[in-house]
Amino acid sequence: METKRTTRKLSTTVIVKAALLAAASIVLTRFFSYMIPLGGLPALRIGFGTVPLIIAGMMLGPLAGGIVGVVSDLTGFLINPMGSMFHPGFTVTAALYGVLSGVLFKKIKIQNMKVNFNYINAVMMVIFATLIAWIVFRGEGLDFGNSQTILMLVLMALVTALFIVLPFVISTKFKNKSSQIAFDKIAFAVSITYVINALFLNTLWLSMLLDKGFILLLPGRIVASVVTIPAYSWIIYSLSKVIKYTN
Repeated sequence: METKRTTRKLSTTVIVKAALLAAASIVLTRFFSYMIPLGGLPALRIGFGTVPLIIAGMMLGPLAGGIVGVVSDLTGFLINPMGSMFHPGFTVTAALYGVLSGVLFKKIKIQNMKVNFNYINAVMMVIFATLIAWIVFRGEGLDFGNSQTILMLVLMALVTALFIVLPFVISTKFKNKSSQIAFDKIAFAVSITYVINALFLNTLWLSMLLDKGFILLLPGRIVASVVTIPAYSWIIYSLSKVIKYTN
């Protein structure tokens, strides 16, 4: 009898937390974000609506985190489409924010590993940058003697270098024992989820939706990520001092 009551209580708690996080994501995304046009097209949304989705995965696990992402995207679009057409790919991306963070913190439990994830983050960023560059330049058939192509390569190299250096610098500055999760673990999770979802998948969905080349949309989104990834990481890290993300 006690087990049933405990299970019911836990289920209710999960539902309440999921609903609150979904609501927070909807409000932050649909009412407190700013759409920046790239090449005259609404291709870059600046805001913090993704943060509750990552937190949902950390707190509730990959399944619940994925559901929070789906609910927040579908409900948010119905409330305020922000002048854009619906594309199921963005719903998949929203779900993946919760799923990936849930896998890392609830299944793999990287927060318990005595490993400096800044080094792992550095290796992963180099791999992702190389992969994206290969896909883009091979798919677009770009000429490496072209100045635009060279500029893109330099930009990606600089951003990758920043992604590698910033976590080390911030981790050193924000060492706080009151935080339940070290900054390097959070920065790693945010970087992985953001690169896969925002830089790769969402850029792909936008190129399909707007009928524009992947490479035309990518540079501005890469530049924005230099600010977005550290900001997301710092916010989640700061909240970890007062919110219990993981058991």
